[in-house]
Amino acid sequence: MSAPANIRSFRTRLALQTMIVAGTLVAGFGSAAWWYASQTLERSVDDRIIAPAQRVWNRIDPYTTDEQFKMIADLVFGTSGDHNATHAVLVVKEHAGGKTLFTTPNAPKDLDVYFRSCFPTQEEIRRAPPTAPPGGGPGPPGGRRREPPPPRRDNEFDDLLGTPGFGRPPPPQERELPFRPQMPMVREPTTFTARSGGIDWRFGAFSSPTYTIFIGLSLTDFYAEINRMAWWYVGAGTLGLLLAGVGALWTSKQAMRPLERVVSTAQRLTASDLAERIPVQRDDNREFAQLIEVLNGMMQRLEGSFQQAVRFTADASHELKTPLAIMLADLDDAVRHAAPGSEEHERFVSLFAEASRLKQITQSLLLLSQADAGRLPTHPESYDLSVDLERLIEDGEILCEQAGLTLEHHIEPGITAHADRALLQQVFQNLLSNAIKYNRPQGRVALTLAQHDGQIVFSVTNTGAAIPAENQPRLFERFFRGDKAHTRQTDGFGLGLNIAMELARANGAELRLAGSREDETVFEVRMPAKGSV
Repeated sequence: MSAPANIRSFRTRLALQTMIVAGTLVAGFGSAAWWYASQTLERSVDDRIIAPAQRVWNRIDPYTTDEQFKMIADLVFGTSGDHNATHAVLVVKEHAGGKTLFTTPNAPKDLDVYFRSCFPTQEEIRRAPPTAPPGGGPGPPGGRRREPPPPRRDNEFDDLLGTPGFGRPPPPQERELPFRPQMPMVREPTTFTARSGGIDWRFGAFSSPTYTIFIGLSLTDFYAEINRMAWWYVGAGTLGLLLAGVGALWTSKQAMRPLERVVSTAQRLTASDLAERIPVQRDDNREFAQLIEVLNGMMQRLEGSFQQAVRFTADASHELKTPLAIMLADLDDAVRHAAPGSEEHERFVSLFAEASRLKQITQSLLLLSQADAGRLPTHPESYDLSVDLERLIEDGEILCEQAGLTLEHHIEPGITAHADRALLQQVFQNLLSNAIKYNRPQGRVALTLAQHDGQIVFSVTNTGAAIPAENQPRLFERFFRGDKAHTRQTDGFGLGLNIAMELARANGAELRLAGSREDETVFEVRMPAKGSV
């Protein structure tokens, strides 16, 4: 039993597979690019923290006061209450007890655990270089002196921060540069991410021996940029997949053109015409060209074998006609000269019947060989098919009466056919003979002729047993007879329906089994009406 055919289109499958492969590549590349871009943006956020932190660190010393922190934060970040800024914060915490020395108004209030975790250890503080107070005297031991800062020269912040002057100009006697001790950094700056109030913050921690400065930036803009990048990758990936699918469909269409020629040529091939060959074009790929060459060679071998079989059947049938005619003549003479009722007479009658049967088979084979070779002689003409069927009805009434059957007929008048009258009449006689032969006792036979939708439809219905479903596809095979009919009590040798089909085909008609159910079997002959296309 053959496997069920896969009805999915190769072109569609190729396009889907291409889209899956391309989608995997795009997704992998997009994920890697998105990860790399997010890491790059994160490093850029850290750089945006370190750059202003350096500017702040260069402006502070162990003696920086709260007012100066506020001024520095406002100049560097624009974080004073007047600016209402929310994207950058500055927090200064003393190591001893974690006291907050300064914070911008927009700094988060619930991150003390993160801040304390970034304080330097006592060992790191001890390793820090000492700082000298103004004038070279000793500074406050381990603490931050809460006293006014040493005097600064005019526009000192402006030179380093690039900002306009701040505050009132100092007196003329204080314009020279005073001593400002170097602020030591006891550890490398560390960064961390914390969440507060539904906002993620990125902080950098910069520690001196006395306090740690925390500079943070809101990650809202960072996440917005990441989301924009993600949507851009999704859009570009979707467009890429669509383009890959369209490209795969176009490519498969170009690649399938040779196969389309193979299919169209195979559909035109018939048993009576195997001379068709698949054309090879110059732009065909090597693999398809090889396939077409193999198929053409196979069809050439099949044509040769078929023509040889047809010639053999025709020659054998022709050669058997003469000896069969002689045998029938001799047997007929022997039957006439033998004593009626004698054993010799019965033997001659039996031999005559078998020779007559062999003659019918030979004539049928000769007719089929001519049909296979396309040399079946036809003489089409236009005639009144309704009138011509009256003779068939007369014969059918006689045969049905002998078989104990009822004949019904519904012939539409005035139907004109254009066909070979003798061949088409043989088709109808064959169907009528089968309907009588395979009927039930006291059954009926119905003949119907009608014309509709440009088609002439002749149907024969009988009330015999239903044809088994497994036998229906083989009804028109040569020498096939159903199990119930394959007996010598029922005349026939399995060529009648095949001959009728070939004769109908020679007249441009189609013979088919219209249906077979319990107590009713219908055969139809359909042919175009005269004048229809």
